[in-house]
Amino acid sequence: MREKVFYLSAMIIAFLTFNLLACTQTSALPNFDENEPYSSVRLKMLEAGWEPFHAQDADNCTEGDIRCEGRPEMQVCAGTGMANCKFLWKKEENMTAICTVGEVAVFDSVCDYL
Repeated sequence: MREKVFYLSAMIIAFLTFNLLACTQTSALPNFDENEPYSSVRLKMLEAGWEPFHAQDADNCTEGDIRCEGRPEMQVCAGTGMANCKFLWKKEENMTAICTVGEVAVFDSVCDYL
């Protein structure tokens, strides 16, 4: 009897652990390199199951701006300074933002999506 209780307890713990790890992994972000082109970052996000998120209050991408053209996830891109952009992503109930710098948009950080 004791062995059955031990076995069932071990199975329940294994099942719960597996499900917890699976839930954690589904929303995990891929790894990005410093100054990695956003085109590569974007591909990694799509491959990891993240979806571009278009915010209602997002700025419009200026025609010819290669940082944001064809990227509906762009929330904002600065026209001056370091040419920063913020791109929004959603996966299940999770939201995140990727911030870039430069006229070619390279990875700067995972940043606050608000």
